[in-house]
Amino acid sequence: KKGILMLYKTEKGAEDEISLAEIAKMEGYQVDILEPEDLRILEPNVELDVIGGIHYHSDAHMTPGEYMIKMIDYLKSKGVVFFTNEEVKDFDFSSKKVKILTTNKRKLTLDELVISSGSWSPLLTKKLGINIALQAGKGYKIDAFEKTGISIPSILYESKIGVTPMNGFTRFAGTMEIAGINNHISWNRVYAIANSAKKYYKNVQISQTEIKNASFGLRPITPDGLPYVGKSSKIKNITIATGHAMLGWTLGPVTGKLVSEIISDKKTSLNVTPFHPERSF
Repeated sequence: KKGILMLYKTEKGAEDEISLAEIAKMEGYQVDILEPEDLRILEPNVELDVIGGIHYHSDAHMTPGEYMIKMIDYLKSKGVVFFTNEEVKDFDFSSKKVKILTTNKRKLTLDELVISSGSWSPLLTKKLGINIALQAGKGYKIDAFEKTGISIPSILYESKIGVTPMNGFTRFAGTMEIAGINNHISWNRVYAIANSAKKYYKNVQISQTEIKNASFGLRPITPDGLPYVGKSSKIKNITIATGHAMLGWTLGPVTGKLVSEIISDKKTSLNVTPFHPERSF
């Protein structure tokens, strides 16, 4: 729970970020506008090449791989069953309800179905005659295993790169490539991330091996930037929960709560109409 730094190298960056910081302050968030000397106190082991930054105290970070292992163990202890390395092949439905889900290994009968498969969600909804406008937005990441000295997560304003210190490494990630679902790596984008890191952190070294080991993730993005959370009007027992773009980690808990309320036919904690999967654009 160290918050997050918005770092900028230009006057334009300072103007934009400070104006946002003032709004955040008015909304009640703890925010500090920092000069280079303030940043040196916060990050004493990093040689930053910036003209200033904003510290949002309310943010937190974690190492995703470690979290997911513990989450899966927790869910299994509560009776959740996982079927891994299986592909959904088809659905059997009648009277506006899905009755059976068929994978390459088994058939499962079901009462309710939640489709929350990220960028692959449209491939599943299409089998049910439901078309959702959703694209895969590819982002790249480089994990640096040499000590960087970075202790607080940061966003590099001009480069639009996210920097996260994790357990044993520092992750540099960014870009948004719209090219559908594929495994192609654009090395120009990978090197742009590495070069951006060096522009902001003078003493950070990213090796060629770490660059060559870069990987990517596919973010599910919608035309208006809002996720899809809600029931389908075509099939009664389907709830769609996807399209969270770069905020899946952030919005996962509240989405889970809303999905639980929707399936249980309870009044939702907030108005989900703006997130309806069949909304018009």
